[in-house]
Amino acid sequence: MIGRTLGSAVAYLVLLGSYAGTLAFARIGRLIPHRRREPSGCLVVTGTFFSSNWFASHAKPLAASGLDRVVFVADEPQDAPSGVVFLCPPRWFSACFGRAMAKSVWLFVAGWRYNPDLFMGFHLIPGAMGSLLAGRWFGRPTCYQMTGGPIEIIGGGYQSENSVTTKLARPSRLLERLAMSVACEHDLVVVRGSGAKAYMTKHLRRGTVEIITGSIPPVQGQPLDQRTYDMVFVARLTSIKQPEQFIDIVGRIAETMPSLRAVVIGDGPELASLKEQASRLGVDDNVTFLGHCDDVMGVLRQSKVFVLTSKSEGLSIALAEAMGAGLPGVVADVGDLADLVHDGENGYLVRPNDVDTYAKRVASILADPDLWSKLSVEASELARRNHSVDAVAARWRRCLAELCNGRSEQVAVDA
Repeated sequence: MIGRTLGSAVAYLVLLGSYAGTLAFARIGRLIPHRRREPSGCLVVTGTFFSSNWFASHAKPLAASGLDRVVFVADEPQDAPSGVVFLCPPRWFSACFGRAMAKSVWLFVAGWRYNPDLFMGFHLIPGAMGSLLAGRWFGRPTCYQMTGGPIEIIGGGYQSENSVTTKLARPSRLLERLAMSVACEHDLVVVRGSGAKAYMTKHLRRGTVEIITGSIPPVQGQPLDQRTYDMVFVARLTSIKQPEQFIDIVGRIAETMPSLRAVVIGDGPELASLKEQASRLGVDDNVTFLGHCDDVMGVLRQSKVFVLTSKSEGLSIALAEAMGAGLPGVVADVGDLADLVHDGENGYLVRPNDVDTYAKRVASILADPDLWSKLSVEASELARRNHSVDAVAARWRRCLAELCNGRSEQVAVDA
C-alpha cells in the first residue's frame, strides 16, 4: 500500500514537471525568430509502435501522401515502405536515459539532419510532447496524433496505457488542464473519430482538428464455409482492453455451441491469467492463443466475427482491418467505434461490460449465415471505402499541404 502511494506521488510529480515544463518551453518558443526556409518535403514522426501491422497502417499512407521522406524516430526499425527511414537512438543511450528521453533527444538530431517541414508525435506522452519541443526549437509546425482518444488527456491521462500515467492513483484536474494546454499548443491535432474531434474542438484555442485514421491493406476474406475461427480478438492484452470478458463470452457461447473455435491475437501482461481463466471455465480446447502474430490479416481472413470488449478506445485499426476482411464486429460502444460499426447494419454495438449481450449477438450471427453475409458485405464496403491506403493518403496530402504551407508563411522572418 505504501509502495503504491509513493509510486503515485512520484508519477504525479513527474507528470506535473513534464506537462508544465513542455508548456513553458512551447510558449517561450513562439517568441524565437527563425530564418525563412524552403520546404524540404520531409516529415519527422515519433511514437511507440507495438506491432508491425499497427506501424504499417500509419506509415504507408504517410509515405503515399506526396512527401519526399518520412523519418520515424523509434526504439528500433521495422519493415518500412519506400520513402520511410528510421532514426533510432543507440541502445546504450536509451538504457542510460530511458526510452522516452532518448527519442526526444533524437527528435532534435532528426531536426538538424533532415530539416523537416513538420514534427509529429503519436500519443501525448511522450511522442507529441517531444515533437512540440523540437518543433518550437526549429520553428516548425507540430502535429499531435491522439491515438488513444480523450483518455490521453482526461484526468491527466490516468487511464491511458503510458507507464507513468498508469501509476496515478486517481484523476487530477490540474494535470488534465496542463495536458490539454500542451495538446492545444500543437498546430494540428489528428484524432481517429467524431467523438474525439468533438472533444478536442470544444477545448482547442488554436490550430485545427482533423479525423485521419490508420489504413488497411487490400484483402479478400474467405467464404463463410472456409473460415476456421468463429470469433477473434485482436489487441494488446492489457486491462484497458478487458480481454477477460472475451474469454467469458467464449464460455457462455460454448455452453450451446461446444464446437466453437475462438482465437486471441496479441501479447501483454494479461496473457497468463487469460489462459488460466480459459482452463477454469473448461474452454481450453475452444480458445487458441497465438500471442504476437506477424500475419494478423491471414487469421482475420479465416475468422467470422470480430469481438472487442475495451473499456476505452480511439478508433481500432484492428477492427477496421477485420471489417475489410469481411468480419462483422460485435464491439463495445465506446470511443469512436461507432464510426466504424453501425448497429444492425455491419455489426453490433454493445453496452460496455454487458457480457450477456455480447454472447447473444455473436451467437445470433454464427447461427444465421444470411445475417452474417449481409453484415459482412456492409462491413467490407465501409472499411475499404474509408480506410484504404489511397483514401487515408489523400486526407494526409490535403492536410499536410495546408498546414506546412500556411505555417511557413506565418512564422518565417528574414534574418
